[in-house]
Amino acid sequence: MDRAPLRWVLVCGGLVLWLTAPSWGAAEVKFDKDFLTGVIEKLPPIPFQKDGHYRGTVSSYRLHGIDPKLRRLLVDCQVAGEFRPPIPAPHIETDPRNGHPEEHWRSFRFDVRAGINIEAAGDGTPRFRVEVEEVKRRELEGFAGTLAKVLGKSFDSLVKQVAEGKTSRLNEKLNAEILKHTKMFQDYGVFYGIDYTANDIALHFDVSRYTLQGVAGYLYPTALPGTVPLYRWVHMRRREHVYTINPVGPDKRIFRNEGIAGYVFARPASETVPLYRWRSRWDHFYTTAADGEGANKYGYRGEGVACFLYSAPQPGTVAFYRFVEPRTGLHFYTTHPHAEFAK
Repeated sequence: MDRAPLRWVLVCGGLVLWLTAPSWGAAEVKFDKDFLTGVIEKLPPIPFQKDGHYRGTVSSYRLHGIDPKLRRLLVDCQVAGEFRPPIPAPHIETDPRNGHPEEHWRSFRFDVRAGINIEAAGDGTPRFRVEVEEVKRRELEGFAGTLAKVLGKSFDSLVKQVAEGKTSRLNEKLNAEILKHTKMFQDYGVFYGIDYTANDIALHFDVSRYTLQGVAGYLYPTALPGTVPLYRWVHMRRREHVYTINPVGPDKRIFRNEGIAGYVFARPASETVPLYRWRSRWDHFYTTAADGEGANKYGYRGEGVACFLYSAPQPGTVAFYRFVEPRTGLHFYTTHPHAEFAK
């Protein structure tokens, strides 16, 4: 039933994946400069516009370098487009029909350097934060006299605002691209840190030592009419877990209450099945199989029905996952898909 511990290295196009055995508690994904350059250069142009004011694209992304001291990637891109001056330049003619200035658009092009920080999101996945660090005006056509005075510095601010307004889209595209290569680690751990060197970045994942054995059943994450709490208790020395609908629980001198694992039924309800409890000298084992999946061969003895839950998903239910600690054989049950990253 156990999934074999993994330890392997994959090198492909500058991407290095290194995963230790789940019981060791660490995993790492490394991206070198060539790989990051390829990802960034493939990002598509991002258009922007404000009707009647300006329009253009942010494009030509290029990795400038990796700054280990500031812990960020430095990316150059270009902001280019057209704007309509808010006041006419001296040489702009007026429309003889209404006396209003004719509509004239002026082109612009700016180089932008952005700093990209990688950090952990609330769900433990890598997220990118892009900040515009520098804006350089390369070309501004049609500036003359009063217009240059009016728009000189304010135009720098305007284009910087446009560039920063597009960074959320850049964030999304970077996240989507990088997560393609790190998604496999969602099965093992949570992103918690990053190391930078001049040549690569390494993302570190915290890994649970527990091995997933499947789903024990389905229960409710919150109380509903007819349900009761399923309490979780842990032996303070052996780390053995016990689940019971009895709020009193096992011997409180050696077991500590860890809260409510979910909500189940104390008696049979429509489409529910019994969750049987088996016990060995050091462990409790729960299964919907009446024969305990052959647990008696491994020293377990039946202790009856712990509760009733669903054997298949129902509206509003969540999976109740079954894990085992490979070194000790202790079982652990939780609605968290990564065993709560328990160590």
